[in-house]
Amino acid sequence: MRLVENKKLNERYYFEVLENGLKVYLMPKKDFHKTYAIFSTKYGSRDIEFIPIGKKDYIKTPEGIAHFLEHKLFENEDGTDASNLFAALGAEVNAFTTNYQTAYLFSTTSDVEKNVILLLDFVQKPYFNKEGIEKERGIIEQELLMYLDQPQNIQYYGILKGLYKYNNIRNEIGGTIDSIKQINEDLLYTCYQTFYQPNNMTLAIVGNFDLDIILQLIKENQAKKIFPKPSNINRKYYIEDVTVNEENSFIEMSVNSPKVSVGLKFPCEKNTPQEFLKKFISLEILVDLYFSESSNYYEELINKNIINNSFEYALYYDETYGHLLFNLDTENPESFISKIREIINIIKINDIDEKDFVRTKKLYLSRTIRRFNSLEYIANYMIESDLDQLTIFDAIDILESIKCEDIKNQRKYFNINSVATFTIFPKK
Repeated sequence: MRLVENKKLNERYYFEVLENGLKVYLMPKKDFHKTYAIFSTKYGSRDIEFIPIGKKDYIKTPEGIAHFLEHKLFENEDGTDASNLFAALGAEVNAFTTNYQTAYLFSTTSDVEKNVILLLDFVQKPYFNKEGIEKERGIIEQELLMYLDQPQNIQYYGILKGLYKYNNIRNEIGGTIDSIKQINEDLLYTCYQTFYQPNNMTLAIVGNFDLDIILQLIKENQAKKIFPKPSNINRKYYIEDVTVNEENSFIEMSVNSPKVSVGLKFPCEKNTPQEFLKKFISLEILVDLYFSESSNYYEELINKNIINNSFEYALYYDETYGHLLFNLDTENPESFISKIREIINIIKINDIDEKDFVRTKKLYLSRTIRRFNSLEYIANYMIESDLDQLTIFDAIDILESIKCEDIKNQRKYFNINSVATFTIFPKK
């Protein structure tokens, strides 16, 4: 067991890779009453083309199968539902699927050991049959139909489809009505056996528990189980250039006012994990310098009634894609789109004020430090960092090392020729 600590934060956690390859992160925090645990596999909605364990050729699975599998794992062979078993122990349980991971989690103030065993057991004992699959298909179909009526969901995937031609980030996490009809028992077991092998999974527990007891409990639990021989997983991703798929697209829906998204597509580059994190943080700071509520440009946009309280923006970056999104509800989409394009062009050529950079960097540092008061943040960030081959303390070290010149270097990615827009207009 390896100790990882940051003396500036006065925080520490313990890390161990078990014999079966499972990575375990444990952070006891005795001043908290609650304990939070998350069990994650590096398998998300983008992982639809891969070589199954024990095979030689790539297969392509239906969109939404990772999400479908997440739902099905809660059903035990004896007919019980894992959610009810956690509730009986006084714990809250949940799960989620993103484009790059599927995770199962619980939080509790009691019976931590029993809940940890339950978490490990229900995720690692799959049971699928035709009747259960058909029942779940109906449930997920209703869920997908519900999403089709949600403008925010349509807006998000609408702009992604405008930005990307082939990258699986453009596909909805839950799949489509047609794609989930193709999911069957054999495909579920194939995906499970390939992606739910322990060496592709990570367990993080943060909160009020005894370190030695919990670690021994996990080791004993895993030693009793038989898993296939660990193997590397070959996945196929589609890396694109910065050319957008469709520059301007729109639909009509039952909305009160137009909802517009502007997306800026970034290039994918090969970097070390530390270089990638530094680039991401530098981009975040650069974007905040222009669009946070304390910026001059934000004040101008508000004063000229170009934006309102619905305005939001977010940066997304990964080894296989990168984009910046702006959203707004507005009666004048064209003014908003035009102004965002103008500012993107200004960012590319404008200098960065050293004082503004220093102020924003300090804000980032204080915000990052405050997040360590949250058990949920720590545990989830342990998983995220592990996926990126980093530690939870790397962001602080890298943030402290960032200079104004690093922010200036990100300006080259702000190219108005890499912008797409998507608008939802009210039905006439």
